[in-house]
Amino acid sequence: MVPVVYSNNWMWNLTASVGKGGLNTSQEDVLYIQWYYWTAARNAETPPDRKAIYKEVPLSGACSGFDSDPLVKAITAHQTYLKHPLVDGRVSVANAGGKVATSAFFVYRIGARLCRMNQGLWPRLDRMDGCPIAVAQASLRAIPDL
Repeated sequence: MVPVVYSNNWMWNLTASVGKGGLNTSQEDVLYIQWYYWTAARNAETPPDRKAIYKEVPLSGACSGFDSDPLVKAITAHQTYLKHPLVDGRVSVANAGGKVATSAFFVYRIGARLCRMNQGLWPRLDRMDGCPIAVAQASLRAIPDL
């Protein structure tokens, strides 16, 4: 995970793709996406059908990249619901342009929702409920040491 400024907002990007056919090599990146679904599964605004899918995602830091992986299922359901331009079950690293067709990269869409669910705490992931240690450490590393 790395901090970036996207459209004048502080966001979090990945260092490696996560999900179906993704590299899934960074435990931090995988945990960030898993934790998002853990949080969304407990959020009142998440529809019950997606909550059921999201609740199956473990906070393990690992993803097989196969269709049967709970994280891949959650990503695919979320992309489908949002009518994301690329429904592929993967969260890719956002490039400099920050968009897929006319939509923000999926990782930024996840960040925006995580921000809305935790207003007043964003981008301090380490202060949010249930934040995994590796994700909290990445958040803390991004704080400038002046």
